[in-house]
Amino acid sequence: MDPPKTEAIFNERFVKIICVGAGADFSSVLASSDEIKEYFEGFAVKYGLLKHIKTEHQVVETSWDQAKGQWNVKVTDLKSDTTTEDWCHILIHATGYLNKPAWPSVPGLEKFKGPKLHSAKWDKSVSLDGKDVLLIGSGASSVQILPTIQPRVKSVKVFVRTPRWTLPSVNSKKGKFSPEEIDKFVSDPDSVMKLRLENERTLNSFFTMYMKGTVLQKQAREHLESEMKKVVIDEQVQKKLVPDFPVGCKRILPSGDQFLYAIKNDNVQAIYSGVKEITETGCISDDGQHYKGDVIIAATGFDTSFIPRYPIHFKGHNLQEDWSTSITGYMGVGISECPNSFTLAGPWSPISNGPVIAPIEAQADFVCAFIDKYQTEPGMHSMSLKAAACYDFKSYMAQVTQKMVWSDNCRHSHNIKPNWGQSSITWPGSTLHYLEAMREPRFEDYDFEYSGNRFAWLGNGLSQTEWDPTADLAYYVRDEDDGRHLSRSARTKAISKSGSQPPRELHRQAKLAAKS
Repeated sequence: MDPPKTEAIFNERFVKIICVGAGADFSSVLASSDEIKEYFEGFAVKYGLLKHIKTEHQVVETSWDQAKGQWNVKVTDLKSDTTTEDWCHILIHATGYLNKPAWPSVPGLEKFKGPKLHSAKWDKSVSLDGKDVLLIGSGASSVQILPTIQPRVKSVKVFVRTPRWTLPSVNSKKGKFSPEEIDKFVSDPDSVMKLRLENERTLNSFFTMYMKGTVLQKQAREHLESEMKKVVIDEQVQKKLVPDFPVGCKRILPSGDQFLYAIKNDNVQAIYSGVKEITETGCISDDGQHYKGDVIIAATGFDTSFIPRYPIHFKGHNLQEDWSTSITGYMGVGISECPNSFTLAGPWSPISNGPVIAPIEAQADFVCAFIDKYQTEPGMHSMSLKAAACYDFKSYMAQVTQKMVWSDNCRHSHNIKPNWGQSSITWPGSTLHYLEAMREPRFEDYDFEYSGNRFAWLGNGLSQTEWDPTADLAYYVRDEDDGRHLSRSARTKAISKSGSQPPRELHRQAKLAAKS
């Protein structure tokens, strides 16, 4: 029998956590990587986060010690090339989704004698001025690269295997903020908040566009097709650049009209084909044509398989091997039967259907709820996602996904991985839908294992209130009921500020199905 605890109820114990992973004066709506990097570095310095972060350290292996109830983490210092071992109670895999560059999977890449650049691993020492450039890909990266390099290079041959739906530029200045706007953002924080609210409300207003057969899907397709054809006048070229699949099946490209305008320049040649081989001097297209160039730029995206980049050993499993066969994720954060371990931006995160920062923050809150439970229940040894819960979740996601455009066969990064076991592992709902789903963790989907008495959290009979010398010992006496709402619906209305905005047309009031 465990001895009675000497601490108060819910007294916190020491918990060690390892998280593996990675502003107002931005010059444009779509800020550059340098500006974003500078913002995060400044943020880390401002809030004193650097003392909690180890940069240039690479995790090479993790393993669960069942006896001790902790993770052992092997880490290599990339500066000194030394490897050390650390440990933690809880391990969070926050390695991101778009962080492992995928080079073209064609033979001969190593043969090319000129510089090879990837959009995610850019070598700034390579000058493109006056060069003949071969640009592989026509997705989000290519859309940003082509308009930027076109005025500087001698020529660009861009390989367009698959057309993409594009959005017009966000404003007449090609998405750039004026100096006056930037000054206002810096001096008037309310103006930044107003812009953010406008952007988020807009992004959250058209999710039904991603649902098959809806009025909004039909309207979006008609509008984007019309806008693209205003730029691409030639009917034969329209057939090659205007998609024939639903809007949103592949990622919609913001400011993509600048890509279309760039293609019309005399020094740009669009090759409507993929690349099947790379030679010493250039690329061979799928139709057998050879195109020479001085530099190859691979705008070919990332490895989005979700297979971990390092071994994760637990209870006879290696997650690298398990997820190479079949993904067993849960709500973007869970790993089937893996103790004291979570992911951020994991499988079934809403990564392509609206604002993404808020969902990642919701995932962090979700994980923190489990950390709090673990930290305040001293008898707890570990917590693991139930295999049955994971299976049911995955099955339901597959069922709902069939109603979404991502299940169409348009070859995109969210539906082409054999290890997924289904058509897509994008959250089949809106960002707001995801936030509500994540707000209250389902502890019933987890197994909690105890090494001591599961009621040790009750402590010594004293409350935290009594341990706080500044607390009101009669806090529960009040004139009105201001406690937590007891119904989920009431809690949601309070959080979403129901009644604060002018009425709008609701999805349930509109006809979701387009007229035939």
